[in-house]
Amino acid sequence: MAEQDPAPRVADSFEARVDALAWAFESSPDLAFAADRDGRVVFANPAARRRWPGLARGVQAASVFPDDARGDHGARAAAVLTTGEAARFEWGDHGPAGARAWFVCTLSPLLDGDATGDATGESTGDSTIVGFLCVSSSVTELKRSEARLRRSEELMVDTQGIAHLGTWEWDVSEPNATWSSELYRIFGLTPETYTASYENYLKMVHPDDRQRVMDATNRVFHEHVPYSHDERIFRPDGSTRYLHTWAHPVLDDGGRLIRLVGVCQDVTDQKLAQEEVRKLNADLERRVAERTRTIESSLRDLEAFNAMASHDLRAPLSVIQGSCALILKHLPDPMPARISDSLARIQRSVTHMTALVTDLLTLAHVGHAPLARVHVDLSALCNDVIAQLRRASPDRDVSVDVQPGLRCFGDASMMRTALENLLGNAWKYSSRVERARIEVGAAEVEGRLEFFIRDNGAGFDMKDAHRLFAPFERLHKATEFEGTGIGLAGVHRIIERHGGRIWAEGEPGRGSKFSFELPAP
Repeated sequence: MAEQDPAPRVADSFEARVDALAWAFESSPDLAFAADRDGRVVFANPAARRRWPGLARGVQAASVFPDDARGDHGARAAAVLTTGEAARFEWGDHGPAGARAWFVCTLSPLLDGDATGDATGESTGDSTIVGFLCVSSSVTELKRSEARLRRSEELMVDTQGIAHLGTWEWDVSEPNATWSSELYRIFGLTPETYTASYENYLKMVHPDDRQRVMDATNRVFHEHVPYSHDERIFRPDGSTRYLHTWAHPVLDDGGRLIRLVGVCQDVTDQKLAQEEVRKLNADLERRVAERTRTIESSLRDLEAFNAMASHDLRAPLSVIQGSCALILKHLPDPMPARISDSLARIQRSVTHMTALVTDLLTLAHVGHAPLARVHVDLSALCNDVIAQLRRASPDRDVSVDVQPGLRCFGDASMMRTALENLLGNAWKYSSRVERARIEVGAAEVEGRLEFFIRDNGAGFDMKDAHRLFAPFERLHKATEFEGTGIGLAGVHRIIERHGGRIWAEGEPGRGSKFSFELPAP
């Protein structure tokens, strides 16, 4: 019998296999096509034709791949046709919509099991390689997930560096732990020069902290209790770092410890800042204590001065006053004018000196006396002070208007002293006005209650306003209005001690207005 030519059988078998592939990959989302030994496409499924609109029967398979993937495809296809072993490579390009996509391409040999091999195909035992199947599966989401994971890892590394956080993990069945790069940086080490064992770690812990670290580790191992504590370490360069360390046990389903995970944070900067704050606070407390002792010493000196002024200054003044009265009593009447004038000047000077001593004592008292804050009826106090002024000057006809219901929260005694000075000044400096008027009231300004005392007396020039509340400063001559120049300084100190403020407005010949505000209770 004559031998039959196997080529027709190979062709018929190849076409049959192509038909089978078309049926198998018709609805597959993967990009699938088959090519003969010459690389010409003989079949492409719908997914492949959508991806590559130019893909048609007879087209060279390599032409559909992007330039950077054609070499890989050609090399893998040649290897498959030669060895009969499947091959794989990755490729990616931009699809018709412009989105970047990634694929894993698997090339498998197409075999004809009935042929024995001839010039049209290489024999592989009982089969002949007649072409190859190319299936590209999308790994785009996997690639995107890998990219997101890389970004997350990079972000974690950056975050650890910014926060000085290093992580570690210890599989207790292994001798060494796994450290993050930031943890190596914190310890001043490198993975190439250091083995992250428990023993090596303990050698770096400060001797004063080592036992506490060992106790905490033992509790984790035996009692599965997490720990969180501060510790100090010595770096290889000799520097000391402060760490805060957390460790958490991980157990299996049977409750057995399988690994430890932990975090170390470098808190050296915080510790050094805390130590600096502690030193500053200690120095501040020392300075405050010294200042307090100085103030207390000054107060004692002031109290001693007050006692001296009260007794040692007033006593001689009383003797002088009494001596003048005795002389006047025993001199013949009429006495010589020169003697009479001299005695009058002495008595006026004694009176002025006595008033000055009294004002100085008052000023000293309001400067250090304790405040007994209560609700004070300012309207009642003002009316009482005005009544005293009227009794002292019964011939004066002064129109006084005190707004009812004025109240504040402060020391009643000191507020009375302040009002006596303010109203006394208004009474005094309006004494040369034919129709003297004094007004006491309050007004709300920008949510704050401002009390005021206004008169139509002598007034003052505003360029001198800064001198009003200074001790011994007088804006009027003693021949015009008597006084010691102490009263307003005392008022200013009283208001300041209450946490308030006082100011004045005036115009020469048109009176003045003194305003003050006090904090609410």
